[in-house]
Amino acid sequence: MPHKDLAVKKKWKKEYNKKYYQENKESFSEYNKKYKKENKDSIREKNREYVIKNPWVEMTTKAKTRTNLPFNITSEYVKSIWPEDNTCPALGIKFKQGRGKPIDSSPSLDRILPELGYIKGNVQIICNLANKIMSSATPDQVMAVAKHYKKIIEEKNDAI
Repeated sequence: MPHKDLAVKKKWKKEYNKKYYQENKESFSEYNKKYKKENKDSIREKNREYVIKNPWVEMTTKAKTRTNLPFNITSEYVKSIWPEDNTCPALGIKFKQGRGKPIDSSPSLDRILPELGYIKGNVQIICNLANKIMSSATPDQVMAVAKHYKKIIEEKNDAI
């Protein structure tokens, strides 16, 4: 392959690799299956490290598959709205990932008005605990519960 022109060489190589893959698809598939089976733990750990370093990518992917609501956000958009101090703006909790499943301090993609879906301007990053609190109550209901518990705790403390 004596191509002196780099663009021609690149094009030829791309076409050659594509043809080679098509002709050897089955052996590539077998190799990949074997590799994944033999390196399951290593692959899982690398994926986990990637998710910890780039949580907005997984958040966006999961949100897209979770609902039939409108969706126009990208992982870049989610990264752009990520709190700079890596802290939940609602509860002041420092974000920390759970191992395998979310914990209260895990970052969570929240729809401000759920019926609008995952659209730009309608999502925020908060901790999983704050998202769970708001998932089945309105802000007024949350405030009513907070006032009730604050009153009960104050009465208990006064009685002590």
